[in-house]
Amino acid sequence: MLSEEVKAFLNKRFDNLIDPVTLVFRKGKKEIDTDIERLLIEISNASSKISINIQEDLECIDLPCISIESNGKDFGIRFMGKPDKGEFKTFIDTIVMVSRKEYDLSERTEELLKQLDQQVDIKVFITNSCGWCPPAVLKTYSFAMASDFIKATAIDCYIFSDLAVKYNVATVPKIVINEKVEQIGLKDENQLLGNILASVS
Repeated sequence: MLSEEVKAFLNKRFDNLIDPVTLVFRKGKKEIDTDIERLLIEISNASSKISINIQEDLECIDLPCISIESNGKDFGIRFMGKPDKGEFKTFIDTIVMVSRKEYDLSERTEELLKQLDQQVDIKVFITNSCGWCPPAVLKTYSFAMASDFIKATAIDCYIFSDLAVKYNVATVPKIVINEKVEQIGLKDENQLLGNILASVS
């Protein structure tokens, strides 16, 4: 499935891993499930620090769904779909982020997130051909890494078209926070933080 060039990229990228990472995969009943599992196996083969765990009880909005975890900790990071094409590098970057516990948020944002005392659910609707989706996904994943109260799920609009219709997705990335605050397009960190805080006010 993966070319030798991509495998070489993975080998080099995964040299930076620190803590072991587990790709927790919960299958659904879609034809793409098998392709996703094969892709995850190939990714895991690129590093001894990456393993796969097929689970039946992973909490997800819909299936198939992937969680990227480390040392038994679920960071609230979910990917619904097949992490390929435009989302492949995003998925790999997330593995490295989880392994190294290095996410891209300012100190000010981290301090404000400490005030959270309510659950925050972030849905990021994407397509794997969208140029603005990868940075939007990585930013929401960073928020999930920074706070145990935040869960961020990237949702492929083509695979989960019923959800895309339900949430009136016409342009991606579209972010829905706690079912009450929406933002469309790639916004800066302060705007996303403001929307997160507004969703729990």
